[in-house]
Amino acid sequence: MDKLTFKKRVLQRAKEEQQKLIEDFINQIKELQRCEEIANNDQLDEQQQSLDSSKSDLISAISDELNFAKEEMELLDKMQVGNKAADFVTIGSVVKTDSMTFFPSVSIEKFVVNGEELFGLSLKAPIYGEMKGKKKGESFQYKGAEYKILELF
Repeated sequence: MDKLTFKKRVLQRAKEEQQKLIEDFINQIKELQRCEEIANNDQLDEQQQSLDSSKSDLISAISDELNFAKEEMELLDKMQVGNKAADFVTIGSVVKTDSMTFFPSVSIEKFVVNGEELFGLSLKAPIYGEMKGKKKGESFQYKGAEYKILELF
């Protein structure tokens, strides 16, 4: 498979992973809300009220994560794969190093495309700051490890 086709599949797979994350957050919120509704139908004592407050706090925290995940999905949706390989590391590059392959875009844990494992990086991640602007053949360091860029597209 040529590099640009692979890159398109990487972007598509990243979107799928992000959508799964969004759906997981939505399902968690729905389940907590369902439990909260059931509890509200019962007689409330002080302990139950305390639990309900904790559930509300948890729903709020998950909602914040959901909103962040949606913002990251918007970034992925705006990304496009061009007709030529990248000359340097930037958003949307596929960066193959001597130890792993990175996809600077959004923070997605490891995901697999055509049997190859990739690691999605947030543009705010310190390691992205170390590799940003580097070219094929150059190296960067992060937390004492050195990475050499073998391929870039």
